[in-house]
Amino acid sequence: MTAALEGRGLRRQFGPVTAVDGVDLEIMPGEFFALLGPSGCGKTTLLRIFAGFETPDQGSVLVNGADVTALKPNRRPLNMMFQSYALFPHMTVWRNVTYGLEMERLEEAEIRKRAGETLEVTGLTDLEDRKPHELSGGQRQRVALARALVKRPKVLLLDEPLSALDRGLREQMQVELKRAQKEAGIAFVVVTHDQEEALGLADRVAVMQGGRIRQIGTPREVYDAPEDEFVAGFVGSNNILPVAVLSMEMRTRLARTLGPIESDRQIAIRPERLALVTTQPGADTLYLKIKILETVYHGADLIVAGEAGDTRRPLTVRLSAGAADRIQPKRGDDLYAVVEPIHVRVLAPDATGAGALGRDVAK
Repeated sequence: MTAALEGRGLRRQFGPVTAVDGVDLEIMPGEFFALLGPSGCGKTTLLRIFAGFETPDQGSVLVNGADVTALKPNRRPLNMMFQSYALFPHMTVWRNVTYGLEMERLEEAEIRKRAGETLEVTGLTDLEDRKPHELSGGQRQRVALARALVKRPKVLLLDEPLSALDRGLREQMQVELKRAQKEAGIAFVVVTHDQEEALGLADRVAVMQGGRIRQIGTPREVYDAPEDEFVAGFVGSNNILPVAVLSMEMRTRLARTLGPIESDRQIAIRPERLALVTTQPGADTLYLKIKILETVYHGADLIVAGEAGDTRRPLTVRLSAGAADRIQPKRGDDLYAVVEPIHVRVLAPDATGAGALGRDVAK
């Protein structure tokens, strides 16, 4: 199958700063794809290269197999939805959505057909006579989405589309955005720094850092099987510990499941994969001693922050409300954090040093 959007060897430099550094990427038709990473990682520059607003110093951009690198933005068969929405304030919803089609001089019947279908997909049929100032933030977001979709692009590029919304509305719009994408049946590429947003929306996620892609995979692959310390630390909370802090007994037990482990490697354990027990586990159980330093109540769960054994390495455990009620951990307790070996991830060496982000597991 030909990729809907492809980047080959893309590189973009601004003076001494390399914003995009040799990126190869394929996004398939109908796929919801997320570019995830911290500020300055190159994700927005990459999106602008795809859109044609930035010209790569090296590499090429293809849409449905056709090279569009030399084409201006308005000549590419894709569209971009901006963070600000950029609606025309004096126009109704209907006119905002149909304006681009009118500029293409399409026949009136075709304009009405496309606009009607798009307003239905985005849930705006009853709002077509309102102007932007009469709409909520979520409704304005949907108008911007409808305006982009109505031109039937091969790919829709979205730059932090939900960042201007409050948390409750953002969660609601994630559901609506995903529904609209599936109904429209076109590839969406969204740029975000919000890990929950990327994991909740995307079919696949590319984690970027320093202008490069560190890992591409499904949300579950990126979350449960991070390939290096940067990905493990950036995507969600994680306990990242040197293998050297484990006793030889613990390393032997871990190796039975994961195979030989080099002593200079790091391991990652998600806080929710750890369980707390009050008595020392048996010989066949993988565990770490933990001294409780603090607990933070979140209603549905309890965050337990402590230190691993005598190493003073931070260790965080996320307990469900039921487990927290049974154990009732409190500051100063000495307990045992138990984990199944299958939930321990041995990380690849991180040559960039960026993995330090992963050590602040309590944030």
